[in-house]
Amino acid sequence: MAILDGILVVALEQAVAAPYCTRLLAESGARVIKLEREEGDFARAYDSVVNGESAYFIWLNSGKESLRIDIKNSSDRALLNKILLKADVFIQNLKPGATDKLGLDYNTLANLNERIIVCNISGYGHHGPYAKMKAYDALVQAETALCSVTGPPGVPSKVGASICDISTGLTAYSEILKALYNREKRQSGSNIDVSLFGVLSEWMSVPLSYFEYSGKLLQGTGLDHAQLAPYGSFESADGPVFIVIQNGREWVRFCESVLERPAVATDPRFCTNANRVENLEELKKLINESFHSVPRETLIAKLQAAEIACGNINNIADLSKHPALVRCEVTSDGKTFRTVKHVGSTISGLSVPKLGEHDELIRKEFSE
Repeated sequence: MAILDGILVVALEQAVAAPYCTRLLAESGARVIKLEREEGDFARAYDSVVNGESAYFIWLNSGKESLRIDIKNSSDRALLNKILLKADVFIQNLKPGATDKLGLDYNTLANLNERIIVCNISGYGHHGPYAKMKAYDALVQAETALCSVTGPPGVPSKVGASICDISTGLTAYSEILKALYNREKRQSGSNIDVSLFGVLSEWMSVPLSYFEYSGKLLQGTGLDHAQLAPYGSFESADGPVFIVIQNGREWVRFCESVLERPAVATDPRFCTNANRVENLEELKKLINESFHSVPRETLIAKLQAAEIACGNINNIADLSKHPALVRCEVTSDGKTFRTVKHVGSTISGLSVPKLGEHDELIRKEFSE
């Protein structure tokens, strides 16, 4: 039996953050009813690259049931109230204030169902000068200064995946699990507020501390690390190798067994991590000069023998055939798609719902 068997989740969701959270809940065994407008979640039309269907929607919505509903219609609203009366979780990512106007705020729902857990996902929270601002992944990356510490020096860049939406969805998932556990002890529901800005700004704590406590304004470093060295891409005779040194013991081993220049370990320019970061360009020049005539395969073998973290700088085609990639399959409209298995997922073979696929079944179930 899956961990969340018997848990009913009602999701008034669109795009990425909330759907990612509810997909994780579905993969843990919860029943997820996805409420959609007549035209459906707009992520259905983001693209058509997966055999005519949206890569985003396929990724985010397996294991759910789709119910088309007009919340402002009296009979549909009565149906929704019946569903919410039995629901364990209601999650929504409409603009702040929208659910209040619809009577889907926590206080109203708690009067209907005292055990319900409500999770609200917003861009910047429900109060303050930014509450009504539209918020999308890249915008919040820019607002939280993540873009300023990403990419080459002086060239602010966004992360190439939906990191803001994903991190917020993960946070919402963990908060809902905590609330379910708390409900078992206290027999009461709870109200959860999660914002994209709040989650990602917390992830920016280290760069923020560097500025507020040392006056240092970090910027993008490409493949280098702003606080650790050597850490990044170095050139062998036939291609780059990514290397990470985390502590003094690794640094000594690296100098002795890989560089085969033990004196470098105690060189005043490089003897501490802070000194190596301060003299990064000299350090990179020294390492690249030592590596430039060494075949990549030989270098990798030496690094691994010395227990130095190293790896490849892959592209998406490389990831597609990576031996560590764990796949799972989902079905949609009778077709099977390969996707990536989420860590901890307990259910496989889930299907992606067609728009309104479960209208008749759900309406019949909750009208009785």
